Amino acid sequence: MRNPILPIADPFVTYFEGSYYITGTGTGTSVRIWASARLTSIGDAAGALVWAPQEGQPLRDIWSPSMFLLPYKGAEYWFIYVTASIDDTYEGHRLYVLQSQGRDPLGPYTFKGRVAGVEDATAIDPSLLRVHGALYLLYVKADGANITYIARLSDPLTQGGAETPLIYPDQPWERGMNAAEGGVALPDESAVPHHTQPTYPVAEGPTALYYEGRTFIAYSGSHTGNKTYCVGLLVYDGQGDPLRQESWTKKGPVFRYSAANGVYGPGRATFTTSPDATEHWMVYHAKASAAFTVDGRTARAQRFMWNEDGTPDFGVPMSLETDVVPPSGEMGTG
Repeated sequence: MRNPILPIADPFVTYFEGSYYITGTGTGTSVRIWASARLTSIGDAAGALVWAPQEGQPLRDIWSPSMFLLPYKGAEYWFIYVTASIDDTYEGHRLYVLQSQGRDPLGPYTFKGRVAGVEDATAIDPSLLRVHGALYLLYVKADGANITYIARLSDPLTQGGAETPLIYPDQPWERGMNAAEGGVALPDESAVPHHTQPTYPVAEGPTALYYEGRTFIAYSGSHTGNKTYCVGLLVYDGQGDPLRQESWTKKGPVFRYSAANGVYGPGRATFTTSPDATEHWMVYHAKASAAFTVDGRTARAQRFMWNEDGTPDFGVPMSLETDVVPPSGEMGTG
């Protein structure tokens, strides 16, 4: 196996009943899901089209879908949370939700409209968090910075409480800065001038990660077109109100570019396990160019480990020339 595994950005992966399912930003005009028992070959077939907007629905810039199996009215359904624009502008983006008719991740799905209760304002990158039996919606709003917000859900279709800002990009590495600009020292700075990299503050693409009773939120800092786009981490130790910033500890960057490996702008991390549940895997997007561009972002997969303090150790993004040992327990592997 070698990366990339899919020609998409903003990947979201889940493992269900013996198969991997990945969705992400692809055409910008539909939602597709790729499915395979093998993460190593998930891109061998075309993704299944699960939603193409109809007249009157948001038609443009369909970004960052995430999918979750949730109980609702006495049964379980898949819900896909997605960003889309009604008028082909960034400001026109809102959060929408699709609901499956059963437990098949490939649908069919019904368009349920906007997530009820969310303020009628620009919002992107929806995802979910479970803490202490409660369900929370995570999403990003722009107000001089891309800020990650959190709100409790009363059910999978409805926000049931006030939103609060959870991740504000107040660190240099969340603003595209490298060592030369007083940010985090990176060991492999490329020759690309920093002035070509926007310094707009960004904390976006939140995704929950759970391990041995601890809860984490991985998110992306810096502009997605920057070489310095990277992964940060919030850590929750189970104490305090998860709606409050002070209940979380910020770490970062915990996964960043490697000029030596020719990998730039790694971010939008999402997580799964091997089929035998003995390994933890990250699926993320990155690109092969250090120049400022959103073109060429592809989904990659690699295994990650855990530090002694119980936090994830994501390592270094792997070169596209490096063979990746498939997840343990995949059909035909050890």
